Amino acid sequence: MERDILLERLERKLAEKEKEVEELRKMLSSKTLEELKEELREEFKKEIKAIEAKIAEISKSVDTLMNEILYIKSELKSQEKSKEIVEIATDDEVEEKEEEKSESADYDDEIIIVD
Repeated sequence: MERDILLERLERKLAEKEKEVEELRKMLSSKTLEELKEELREEFKKEIKAIEAKIAEISKSVDTLMNEILYIKSELKSQEKSKEIVEIATDDEVEEKEEEKSESADYDDEIIIVD
């Protein structure tokens, strides 16, 4: 009889200890999970900051390239305008020279007699 009572007590203590061990495991696993989650969050934050920095750098590069393209475009337009001006001037000069030649040819055909 005493032996049965002793066994019951030991079984109850064993059950209590098993419950405590299970609770400790849950606590450890939950702490471990929380720690892992926090580590992952930190890693993600670092990666996101790195990506944001790269995006900012690429954005600056795109802005720079756009400015260069606009500058080159404006230079090309101004060169085209200056070519048009030169062509217009050249056309006008050619017309003037032709007129001068025709006028001088008209004078050559005329005979002027002076008394």
